[in-house]
Amino acid sequence: MQKKVNWKEFTSIEELQATLLSAIEHQAMAAIKKTGSFKVILAGGTTPEKIYHSFLKFNQADFKRWEIFVGDERCHEPNDKNRNSQMIRNTFLNHLDSMNMPKFFPIKSELGPIDGANDYDSLIDSYDFFDLALLGLGEDGHTASLFPGHQWNEGANVIPVNNAPKPPSDRISLTPKAFSKSKKIIFIVTGKNKCIPVENWKSQKPIPASQILSNNPIDVYCNFN
Repeated sequence: MQKKVNWKEFTSIEELQATLLSAIEHQAMAAIKKTGSFKVILAGGTTPEKIYHSFLKFNQADFKRWEIFVGDERCHEPNDKNRNSQMIRNTFLNHLDSMNMPKFFPIKSELGPIDGANDYDSLIDSYDFFDLALLGLGEDGHTASLFPGHQWNEGANVIPVNNAPKPPSDRISLTPKAFSKSKKIIFIVTGKNKCIPVENWKSQKPIPASQILSNNPIDVYCNFN
């Protein structure tokens, strides 16, 4: 595993989104052509909402060959609007025809952090690789629900999270081990408040985001406006 990072800074959020969407579409088409499916791990957050809704603009996208996983989840009831799975449904999946629907694997966080993590760990463990993982970056350097000062089982693919510094305190998150299965990893970083964690990352301070490793260079798409 390596820590090579490609820093890609954009002058506008529109430019970032357009470039990112093109990269995702290319990854999907290449994966489907090679293996028959596109396995993608999606992040939560406000910026990804616009990205996922824009998937609907892809030309002749074969969404039924997509397999969608979630990088982390809040422990709420299944239909809670604050769940990442619900955001993905509302912005993307609910707008698709039933004949072109991806396979969607939400985290069963309604089972609680421990049982939900064990359930999803078994699923993630059954996959040898993912084609793409999208990740965000928090003001404190967290990614998914991997927070500074927290310890996690490095041998697990999915872990329960307690005492998260932002509500809800109970969550479930994929680990660096799981994300490292991805052939391509892209971080989406937007807003002025992300300058400090990015500088910490570049100066090799041990923030959670910098613990994500890959056999291929990791791309970080940034816009600080």
